[in-house]
Amino acid sequence: MDSNAMPVSRRAMLRAGGAVAAGVAVGSTAFSTRASADPASATGYVDVQLLNITDLHGYLQPPAPNDGGVITGADGIKLTVGGAGYLATHLNRLREGNPNSIFCSAGDNFSGWPYYVDSQNNEPTIEVLNALGLQFSSVGNHELDKSPRFLIDHMEKGAPYHLDEPFSSFVDSTGRRFHGADFRYYSGNVVYRDNGRLIVPAYNIEYVDAGRGRRLPIGFVHVTVDGCVDGPGFNCSYQPTLATTDFVAAADRAAAELKRRGVKAIVIVMHEGGYAGPDFDSGVDPTGPAFDLAAKADPDIAAIITGHWHCRFNMMVPDPNGVPRPVVEAGCYGQVISEIHLKLDRDTGRVIRELTTSTNHAVTRDVPVDPQIQDIADHWSRSSDKLYATPIARQTGDLTRTPNADGESTLGNLVADFIRWDTLQSDHGHARFAFTPVLPPQGRSPLSGDLPYAKGTNATDADGTILFGEAWTVYGFDSPIVTVSMTGDAFHRGLEQQWQTQPDGSVRYCPIAVSAEVRYTYDPTKPVGERIDPANLLIDGTPIDPHATYRVAANAYTVLAYDGYPAFTEYTDAVRHSLDHEGFIRYVRLRRTID
Repeated sequence: MDSNAMPVSRRAMLRAGGAVAAGVAVGSTAFSTRASADPASATGYVDVQLLNITDLHGYLQPPAPNDGGVITGADGIKLTVGGAGYLATHLNRLREGNPNSIFCSAGDNFSGWPYYVDSQNNEPTIEVLNALGLQFSSVGNHELDKSPRFLIDHMEKGAPYHLDEPFSSFVDSTGRRFHGADFRYYSGNVVYRDNGRLIVPAYNIEYVDAGRGRRLPIGFVHVTVDGCVDGPGFNCSYQPTLATTDFVAAADRAAAELKRRGVKAIVIVMHEGGYAGPDFDSGVDPTGPAFDLAAKADPDIAAIITGHWHCRFNMMVPDPNGVPRPVVEAGCYGQVISEIHLKLDRDTGRVIRELTTSTNHAVTRDVPVDPQIQDIADHWSRSSDKLYATPIARQTGDLTRTPNADGESTLGNLVADFIRWDTLQSDHGHARFAFTPVLPPQGRSPLSGDLPYAKGTNATDADGTILFGEAWTVYGFDSPIVTVSMTGDAFHRGLEQQWQTQPDGSVRYCPIAVSAEVRYTYDPTKPVGERIDPANLLIDGTPIDPHATYRVAANAYTVLAYDGYPAFTEYTDAVRHSLDHEGFIRYVRLRRTID
């Protein structure tokens, strides 16, 4: 067979018998060569089915149409997709008749945005993935949103999450405490900054049945998006103690090690992706880091599974030798299952690249939900409702975002005080004072609601009672608190940037809340940039020293230039603390009464 043959561009319906085909939505199958489109060509080889998802982000219940619940197919057809119960049904049907089926993820399984998983340490997602039979996953950037310790000790091994007591672990759908993942995480390019050691292994080896008692190895190389722990563009996973190395070099390095171990079949599973048009099961004009890697990475790598971009595509892309190999991405939120079929030589374990095929399957909702998986998802939804209604503190008055005449708000002051307090709970990185935007000039405010004294609509609420869910939803967006070194001059200029001249000449006021250690006066009649006299900007009662360096705390979102106060990005020596949601819950609960 000609290994350099051009990929076939055609649309074919998957042919399967009986119940296997019913209810499984498919589009076009990508063929590496014309031979791969001929079933007779595969006779005598070991068939391996690779199934994968990516970027589930804890979307266990079906996502809303405007939140990823609709995708586009061929000819612009819209399909309603997603939901763990439907995902399970599609997975089970695809697995039928495929004894050598391997199910993996390209990362960002947890640390998602649905309240019902995020508020419960993302344990619901792990229980569902365990029940789905996930075998391994790449580390995504959001798997690092809390810490490598959280990923390895809590999510993988099930150890209680010490920072969230008494909410350190929850009762799963079986009535038992969280025991961690039944699968492992891998990445070949996320390292500890101080010693360069990988936080998890770079690759794993799975074995498939070759008949007559023989097993053949398949090596899976894993990499994570470059720069995901360094800050810009990756606010949530900002981890100053970690670093990423070049992922192409890391992939080639792991592939070389696998080959030295005698592994002849190698696949990349990467948390990095690209874009190749709107059709979930084809590709056109591909662009992005995944396709850059596809053009460079070791030609002995047989397939490339991608993620991170929340895009959907299925393509055959030439390797450095011009031989086609599949590059697939399965969207997000359980929208799509990518399926790759590799044919292995029974004697050598080598991938017969000419026979490779790939298909993206939409996780449509025109099939019955899997009752076991849906029961698990529903258990956690009910559990989150109970958690929301749990009283954690009392308040003596309204806590709102509304600024008074001087630009102060009661909720803003509370949050600024919390941010400094959170740094004092760590062994290092204590801040002298803290601040937080209330109405930032760009992005969105971390203050997303109010805490009125009057009771709300929840049946367990009462006047002056703060419920867990109320505190969770009024502040934060899963961004870490950080302590940084900042000069007095930079902090002063950042406060001056509360007043910003607009293109039409008007001045927009973008107030910032400061912790109790900071006091200042300002003169709104002075020119923009000159409204705060440094002599009247006091830290613990002493005028700020423009030349001194202070340890200052804020949300990482602010110092990483998302909020529109440029001076606050002038910092060094960052130390990371809690995620905003969980830290604020702990602060409110331990204070008991908020005055």
